Amino acid sequence: MSTRDQRTSPAGRGGRRGLPRWAACAACALLLAGCQVLPERPALAATYDLGAGERGTLAHALAPARVAVSAPAWLQATSMHYRVLHSDPARRRAYADNRWAAQPPAMLALVLERRLGAGEGGGCRLQVQLDEFEQLFHAADRSEARVVARFALFPVRGNKPLASAALTVLEAAPTADARGGAAAFRVATDRLADGIAQWLTDTDRALPGGLAGEGRCRR
Repeated sequence: MSTRDQRTSPAGRGGRRGLPRWAACAACALLLAGCQVLPERPALAATYDLGAGERGTLAHALAPARVAVSAPAWLQATSMHYRVLHSDPARRRAYADNRWAAQPPAMLALVLERRLGAGEGGGCRLQVQLDEFEQLFHAADRSEARVVARFALFPVRGNKPLASAALTVLEAAPTADARGGAAAFRVATDRLADGIAQWLTDTDRALPGGLAGEGRCRR
């Protein structure tokens, strides 16, 4: 066979045509393998808040000039905390795929400002220490929100409180999950605000001349 025949033989031509097809198949196989090992996109975390709160019935003259809320380190984040009381009550846990829209102290401050009408009348300062803000599971299908707070009212001038108190609010959750807990916290923080409003009213009645007397909360 001549050299010309070897270059133009059917086997030689078929081999040259088969190489691109093999390379294409190999490339497709590698591409499919690469798609299988790509990580899945993580699910977006559900975000909850406490709402803005609505103006309550506190008299304008008793409304604090401003509200400040502080909290321990574990509440200065957006984690949603819970405890499983029926199996491991000492352990504080946090939901993996659910979080607050802001830190609990900041959200509570907004609710209290709106509910108490902060800045509308009196000149006293309300300081709140938020000690607990967690969902408690008494059973797998039963939970409640717990809010524990201490608060004090300070006069326009001076750092000696006019009065102080503490309040614990428990509110049953409609469902035993993060969504139900968020709904319970909305109700619980409104109840806390109403409790503080009642305390301000009682304090005004107990002090000689009321909160406005003797320059206590008068601007």
